Amino acid sequence: MALRYPRIDALFSDRPVTAPNRRPTPQPAPAPGLVVDTEQRIVTVEGRPVTMPFLEFELLAHLVGNPLRVHSRRQLMETVWGRLDTGDSRTVATHIARIRRKLGPGHREAIATVRQIGYKYDPKLARTA
Repeated sequence: MALRYPRIDALFSDRPVTAPNRRPTPQPAPAPGLVVDTEQRIVTVEGRPVTMPFLEFELLAHLVGNPLRVHSRRQLMETVWGRLDTGDSRTVATHIARIRRKLGPGHREAIATVRQIGYKYDPKLARTA
């Protein structure tokens, strides 16, 4: 009988690590009407293409790709900008404000501010028609 090490096996495979007899937690899909295509780098809202500069697209794609997870401003600076946070939290806030404006009234609410921490994407907060 061969020994099995699920965590080590997962490092060398494409499948996620799960506990035995336990299903992985399903991740919520983006809100209906919002499409963030990371392959073609296209954002559409209710079928309408939305133009976003590089960092706005990267920030939105990161938030939508990790729904319901709270991201601190420091984490976003390090992950999206690729540099350490210099204490200027207005950079992240300004980009979030621009993204919300471009998403429009139905989808801007899906990017929630978590006071004193940062931001999260929650597709249930979007008001779709």
